[in-house]
Amino acid sequence: MPKKHRLSRAHFAAFKGVRRVHGTLFTLSVAVLPESPLAQGALPVGRQGKFACVVSKKVSSRAVDRNRIKRQCREAIRPQLSKLGGRYALVFTAKREAVHASFAEVVQEIGKLLARIG
Repeated sequence: MPKKHRLSRAHFAAFKGVRRVHGTLFTLSVAVLPESPLAQGALPVGRQGKFACVVSKKVSSRAVDRNRIKRQCREAIRPQLSKLGGRYALVFTAKREAVHASFAEVVQEIGKLLARIG
């Protein structure tokens, strides 16, 4: 994933007014990126939205499963980045149900979550 689309903890922690949308496999946390990097002391960001996929050890103790969920999440988001009209910071937090989900289910779930924030 290109660096311009990655979201660091420092970026997301700087935002206020985070909105959460819950699904069966993921919880989506959404914050609006500031228009200019100098506005309200925010960290500099690119012109497009940024996102992150978070999978905790509570979801699965196996690193193989956590990494698979992250790869599926990133790959499901990639084609939809250009469709996001606004400048958003998106954090997808996986739930335990995501461990046994297929890639098609992940794509469908992420599509639903992104449609709900639209």
